[in-house]
Amino acid sequence: MPLKPMNQRWIRPLVAIFTLAGIVVLAGCGGGSGAPNNPFAPGPPVIGPLFVLPSAATVYAHTPATLTVSGGSPPYQAFSSNSAILPVAQAVGSATIVLLPADVAADTVVIITVQDSIGQTAISTVTVSPAPLLNTLTIVPARTICGANTVCSGDTATATVTVAGPTGAGIPNRQVRFDVISGAFAIQTNNPASPLASSVTVVSDANGNARVVLQATVNAPTQPAQIRATDLTTGNSVTALFTIVQQTEGSAILSVVPATATIMGADTAHCSAGFRIDYFIYGGTPPYHVSSTFPDAVTLVNPTVFAPGTAFEAITNGSCVNPLVFTIADAIGRQTTSTLINEPGTAAVTPPTPAPALVLAPTTATSAACTGATFGFVITGGTLPYNVASPGAIITPVGGIVTTSPGSFSISGFTTGSGVHPVGVVDSSVPQKSATATITCS
Repeated sequence: MPLKPMNQRWIRPLVAIFTLAGIVVLAGCGGGSGAPNNPFAPGPPVIGPLFVLPSAATVYAHTPATLTVSGGSPPYQAFSSNSAILPVAQAVGSATIVLLPADVAADTVVIITVQDSIGQTAISTVTVSPAPLLNTLTIVPARTICGANTVCSGDTATATVTVAGPTGAGIPNRQVRFDVISGAFAIQTNNPASPLASSVTVVSDANGNARVVLQATVNAPTQPAQIRATDLTTGNSVTALFTIVQQTEGSAILSVVPATATIMGADTAHCSAGFRIDYFIYGGTPPYHVSSTFPDAVTLVNPTVFAPGTAFEAITNGSCVNPLVFTIADAIGRQTTSTLINEPGTAAVTPPTPAPALVLAPTTATSAACTGATFGFVITGGTLPYNVASPGAIITPVGGIVTTSPGSFSISGFTTGSGVHPVGVVDSSVPQKSATATITCS
């Protein structure tokens, strides 16, 4: 058998030895609690998907908006597909992306892409729309008596703003909220239970106009006031400043017919009595309250008037006034006046026709048998009624009052031989007239 070369005889044992040593070394490295192949050790953290919310949004030119980033592995970076229309900051802080769109002539779609630190991406599709324009908020008062850009206390005014597109055309059916910022006024509503409010939302009309009616507080002192109109779709707003002016003079809006009534008495010695004048009230806000400067000089009928075009009545009582002033105040404090002049007439005083002389008949009566006798008398002339008296006598009618002319009465109750008994009659003239008679009982 031929001999093998020396190197072949030694190579195989050496390979076997090195192989066994490697197995021993590898076995010695394992088994410890910190070994990489420990099945109980926690695995690497799980990174979730990346989100941008909302995933689709509509924003308006020059109206700020935001997107929110969540998930993924921060920090984040943001990129815009059209930075001229919708620029964004590349570094995203606090997981919020602030959007400030530029002007656009029509709806423009921009893609916002967000990338996290491990390369995940998410997008939001943003539509940039032209922003409606709010023109100047105007205040038009119901009356201009208090001046330009002013509202009289207690009065109303109309606040108007136009919602318009980039071309200037009005945008209909847009919700616009009007808010009281400051001042003594409120906004009228269509709710009978709450007719006034500090905030009211209305819808723009076919021309894009949105309007509300303002109501200034009654007798409010002069002061500045502010109102704001906000387009609820975009958040755009505009503010107007006006002045509330205290106004109690109501002659420009209240009227009374007649403004002055003049009446005269029958003659130079007398003023009118029992004459009725009707004063009709127009304008303002009912009910109206009426008062006078001389309450005892007239009788006021219906001093509270509840409807325009209705009258209060003044009835004279003979008192002379020049003038008597009626003050008429409406429900919100505006006032106006009317007057009454009641003066003596121009005719000379006619002296009264004197009453005819008072005549009593007979003037004497004599009887020798007075006991049980009755004596009759007749009265004429003078002024009714008559009053009869005779001491100790029984007079019929009872009380001695005679109310007719000619009138009669009777005397009784005397005794025979009682002598002479006087009988007296007076009338109601000024001065009084009188007549006498005697009864002789012999």
